[in-house]
Amino acid sequence: MNGNIANGGLAVKFQGGAVFAQPNEWFLNSDDEFIYYSDRSDNNRIYRKGGAGGERKLVLKEPCAFVTLYEDGIYYVNEDRMKVYRCSKEGKGRAQCSGESASEFGILDYGGVYLNPRARRLCVSGHSAYYADAENNYALTIIDTRGAGGPRVFPDVKPSHINVHNGYVYYTDRMRGNALYRLDPYGVRHTIYGGAAECLHIIDDWLYFISDRKWRWLSLQDFGEAEEVG
Repeated sequence: MNGNIANGGLAVKFQGGAVFAQPNEWFLNSDDEFIYYSDRSDNNRIYRKGGAGGERKLVLKEPCAFVTLYEDGIYYVNEDRMKVYRCSKEGKGRAQCSGESASEFGILDYGGVYLNPRARRLCVSGHSAYYADAENNYALTIIDTRGAGGPRVFPDVKPSHINVHNGYVYYTDRMRGNALYRLDPYGVRHTIYGGAAECLHIIDDWLYFISDRKWRWLSLQDFGEAEEVG
């Protein structure tokens, strides 16, 4: 799953810039023409809208969470059935992806669905899944989705938000005041923002997050001071 969706999908790249969700919107996705989102004011049904104030259109009349655009389809959790489904961008051809119950899911590189009942804040990137393990005191866990090797467990890391970029894990630690950290591929942790942070979104080489109810951003190239957006 796109790591931004695991963080609520509150920001998305669209037509060359970052677009932030309106109060009723979450799980934002985009293609060249539209932004797709789940509308909290309308039972989490999926809508789409164009740029520059374009009119919105109802796509799917179901309560949908973790809406994820992948290639030419929309994947989502039906909140009534707690199953993962796929439909076209027009809301047609709805099909169940798995018989297993799911509250979260990931999309694998070949388009398959990854499910793990232990995973919270699940992010799938490449062949790896990153999550807080609900059956191991919510410790950060990294596993190979192909089954190669055992899990990498970080028992002293308890992430409340996770995102992944180029093999680096960005997370906030609920045991450390939700400060923002980066974990490199060797398991070395670096503090990149000492204040409380949440809703980690990565667009291009920028990390966007909310702190003190304000959107802020950091460059993933040089990690200078976090600046307010806008």
